[in-house]
Amino acid sequence: MHDVVIVGSGPTGLMLAGELRLAGVDALVLERRPSQELAGSRGGGIHSRTIELLDQRGIAGRFLAEGKTLQTAAFGSTQLDLTGLPTRHPYTLALFQNHIERLLLEWVEELGVQIRRGMEVTGVSADDVGADVELAGEGPVRGRYVVGTDGGAQRGAAFGRHPVGGSGCDPEQPDR
Repeated sequence: MHDVVIVGSGPTGLMLAGELRLAGVDALVLERRPSQELAGSRGGGIHSRTIELLDQRGIAGRFLAEGKTLQTAAFGSTQLDLTGLPTRHPYTLALFQNHIERLLLEWVEELGVQIRRGMEVTGVSADDVGADVELAGEGPVRGRYVVGTDGGAQRGAAFGRHPVGGSGCDPEQPDR
């Protein structure tokens, strides 16, 4: 059984996998895509705070070397001047998501995170000690926790609301 099964190898899933690995947690990433290639254009930049977090992990330089820094950020049709922000990185970084994912993938692979590609999640069933992640054409993968990070493609029906080992999070009961 894995400590954490992460469904999705986009930026959120990869960053989570890296953070968990640095903490000594056994994380497995399941990705539906056969490769890290993206169809079409997605996110196109990184903000100051994210660059600071990447810097804390010693990997900001990888991103800065491939992107273009911009001293402004758009808020609707208004351009905001970022030069006065109290940070080492008072800018946004123009870098498309396919490059962001590639750089994060290189980092998590260096850390030894296991990524299984071509894995389509069809359901999740939980009990008191963990959850089984059902996969199309394969047996289940078991984890103490399951995190869905596959963004707009996330199959809420497959994940349902399955609290594992605690009260969980139920959007119908916001005070929990």
